[in-house]
Amino acid sequence: MTAPAPTSPRRPRNRKALILTAASREFAERGYHAVGMEDIALAVGISGPALYRHFPSKYALFAQCAHALARELLDDWPAAPLGVDLAEAEAARAHLDDVVVALVRTTLRNRRSGGIYRWEGRYLEAADRVEVGALFDEMVVRIGALVAAVRQQPVDDADADLLAAGVLAVVASLTAHHTSTSVRRTTGVMVAAAERLVRCSLPPVDAEPDTGGDVASSPIGTEPAGRRDQVLAAALHLFHSEGFTETTVEAISAAAGLAPSGFYRHFSTKADVLLASCLLASEHLDATVAAAGVRGAAPEVGLRRLARAYVAHSFAHREQMSVYSSSVVNLPAADQARLRTLQREHVGLWTDLLVAARPDLETVEARMLVHAALGVVTDLGRRVRWRRSPGTQERIHRLVLAVLGVDEETPSPI
Repeated sequence: MTAPAPTSPRRPRNRKALILTAASREFAERGYHAVGMEDIALAVGISGPALYRHFPSKYALFAQCAHALARELLDDWPAAPLGVDLAEAEAARAHLDDVVVALVRTTLRNRRSGGIYRWEGRYLEAADRVEVGALFDEMVVRIGALVAAVRQQPVDDADADLLAAGVLAVVASLTAHHTSTSVRRTTGVMVAAAERLVRCSLPPVDAEPDTGGDVASSPIGTEPAGRRDQVLAAALHLFHSEGFTETTVEAISAAAGLAPSGFYRHFSTKADVLLASCLLASEHLDATVAAAGVRGAAPEVGLRRLARAYVAHSFAHREQMSVYSSSVVNLPAADQARLRTLQREHVGLWTDLLVAARPDLETVEARMLVHAALGVVTDLGRRVRWRRSPGTQERIHRLVLAVLGVDEETPSPI
């Protein structure tokens, strides 16, 4: 009897979706430049030529990942119930809750890959950046339309935009950490935080001018006068504006007014400069916390002081904080672990204060709220273009406290 001829494995019908999922995770976890097409093919379990049949280049695949993640959020957007008047406060609140629940569930489903639009968006070409930005702007407009009804008072465009973008920042924060609990519990925490944010009392937009650009990121208490400090300052600016991979030792040296040989008198590699910049950022943040009088204060007072200091610090050192948060992935594993430990310690300070100020919270819930609050500072800081006016920073500060569920107007005694 003749044996049947072997059959080739059938190609999955959803292969393109599998490729996008795998590629999004690789880009989010390792960074755009660290990932090659062969890495993605291996993750999917296909050959390189098979991958190129679907996507002609790594950039085309990356751009499609960014579009797909944003589009999925809109595709999962819940429709308003038939016959419901969303101009009525309770109906608008209920629908907003439904929207946040849907966004949270979609974000959790894409948690490992959802961070690419926050940290890897710099690599999108202008046209793609505009298209992806338009998708998120559409979400802001949809949420903003519900804000006035929920608040039961007129809301100007600036407030509606800030509050709606804040809701998205709360949800997006889930991609920035690994704290995990049940989906039901997570959605409950996120919905409550979004409701508090939307109802937050905002001070008016001030007319004061921006107070300036980034504060020099020099060692604590000094000016960047030494050659090593000049290299650090130049590298930090280039890492932020151009990206770590695109920045060369030659570019850093030129920006610092040195020949490349001068660079190597202070640092062995570009990664050494990045590590030194991130350690300096951590020192600056610790110094800010110490100067704010956070430790030793009553929990609610300490939390308010910490929130205000963190907002001011983030606006004054936006380049440093951005590099510290987003470029760790470019370091060797041991250095990444060292910096992650420092970042967890900072989050732990917030979490301990929040649990003490709000005994109704479990630690896991408090930690999620802390990450949401930090995400609000980062995402809304970008939204307002890091305008360093007192009124702008006060508005962000109020929203941070609202997310945490801490009352700004009734401080506890010190």
